[in-house]
Amino acid sequence: MIDPSAIRLVESVPQPATGQPLQQAALGSGHYLAEEFRFLAAKVAGLASERFTTIGVVSAGPGEGKTTVAIGLTAALSRISEQKALLLEADLRQPSVERYLGLPRTGGVSEFLTGRTQSVPCRTISPPGFAVLAAGRERLARPELLGSERMAALVGACQLSYGYVVVDCPPLDPVADAVALQDSLDGFLLVIRARRSPREAIERAISRLKEHRIRGIVFNDQPEVLPLGYAYGYGYRDERERYTRSPEP
Repeated sequence: MIDPSAIRLVESVPQPATGQPLQQAALGSGHYLAEEFRFLAAKVAGLASERFTTIGVVSAGPGEGKTTVAIGLTAALSRISEQKALLLEADLRQPSVERYLGLPRTGGVSEFLTGRTQSVPCRTISPPGFAVLAAGRERLARPELLGSERMAALVGACQLSYGYVVVDCPPLDPVADAVALQDSLDGFLLVIRARRSPREAIERAISRLKEHRIRGIVFNDQPEVLPLGYAYGYGYRDERERYTRSPEP
């Protein structure tokens, strides 16, 4: 067994994000999208007493918006909570967090899982002040390592240093990478994009997980609920069936 306390998380000097406009809006303190992510973060924070602080963000397939949700949620948690928040990128086949945030490529999860290092770089994005542990420079040739003791230890090390760990997971379909992570996380938020994935595909994806692992659903791209001037929308439903909607610019 690997002792999580033996893993070194190396935090960087705070740096600004300079990435794509949508993700910049999610990071801003006054933008409408950022405010809606604050609402989602408040919902998630309300479940902390039910052990929901290591949060996987997942989707049935690619293109649902899960990475933007993971970025926006982590930023919002860092604003509303006294606890530090970390975004851990576990989509090792198609990493995009660094590109979205305008960060240079660096080592990360992949290098740790293959045993090349016992320390991992965590870059601080300021504002709003959350940390990012990226996928790494190389595509992982053995994605089953996401279910390994090293991955569980890495998540545990992150929990020791951060109050919230938001994990950008791979899609549930067609590969099973996210399934391998489920025992290391407290649960998942499932991102569903309107008119994107058929109901059957969503049900098939959910069936891959153990029962009750989905703790909430984030609905994305719902133009019928948007104010004038917005092109996308978010909604959230928790396990008690409360539902709210939020726009994305």
